Amino acid sequence: MEVKSQVKEWWDTAEQDYDAIAAHGVHSKEEKELWTEVITQLLGTDQKLKILDMGTGTGFLALLLADMGYEVTGADWAKSKLEKAQEKMERAGKFVNFVVEDAEKLSFEAEQFDAVVSRHLIWTLANPGSAFKEWARVTKPGGKVLTDIPAKRSHPGSHHFGEEIGKELPFYNGADPGEVITMLEAAGLVNVSVRVFNKTMLVEGEKL
Repeated sequence: MEVKSQVKEWWDTAEQDYDAIAAHGVHSKEEKELWTEVITQLLGTDQKLKILDMGTGTGFLALLLADMGYEVTGADWAKSKLEKAQEKMERAGKFVNFVVEDAEKLSFEAEQFDAVVSRHLIWTLANPGSAFKEWARVTKPGGKVLTDIPAKRSHPGSHHFGEEIGKELPFYNGADPGEVITMLEAAGLVNVSVRVFNKTMLVEGEKL
């Protein structure tokens, strides 16, 4: 829990300008079109879908999903980031249910969502296998879990949390796609596969 507490404390620093980092949002028309294409291909266009955006941060993906018409819950354990997400939501005139949650221990009842999605999250997790089991648990039968895979050696030792914390995080410096697939299958997902969209590697699995 000490490592998790340190990671949470780092993310929940109110003064931190999360959106100023290019990788943390959609900053161009091209990026928005890319993520709209990705979501459409992987989840379809059924606007009745209930989607959980896990690790929503300041809500860029949740708000994009809401703009596409889905019913969206954006979850994160950093209250300061969710406050900014709420502000962005009000400016956009959309609705997302933003809630405080631990990715590795969700409070939702089982089979609540048609899909669980996450971006730039699994490299921060102390127990990604536990998180995947939770994401599968709250997904409805026939639903999907979708996450991106951080590239190997994508972070220097000092990135964000520092080397001492980083060495305790399994995917801190990137993940092998095969290892992520194995973990998702162990979580009970089937038909797990990897896709690449413009150098972004995504893995999806289905809940039986």
